[in-house]
Amino acid sequence: MNFITPEDLKKMLDSGVNFQLIDTRDADKYKVCHIETAVSIPQLELPERLNEIRHDGKVVIYCIYGMKSEQVYIYLKDKLKIKSLYILEGGIYQYARDIDPSMPV
Repeated sequence: MNFITPEDLKKMLDSGVNFQLIDTRDADKYKVCHIETAVSIPQLELPERLNEIRHDGKVVIYCIYGMKSEQVYIYLKDKLKIKSLYILEGGIYQYARDIDPSMPV
């Protein structure tokens, strides 16, 4: 599995790197807060929404703490064969703690 730190994700966001950021938490949690540019594709909706996920570029996924993202990672690797797939280390909780403490996680 490939992981990315909150600091490195923030650098990617700030530099304008082209990648897809996916929030795999429930939609109601996404509405409360999410990382800028993230799209909401809840874990349970993945099978029906695979066509919304990029196959050819870098994809970063996150959940609350990073544990459910590991299941999503395995699923996406199997179904889509994404080469540049990453899990946000510590999930949105770690991102909020390290990068944006104002996030209401």
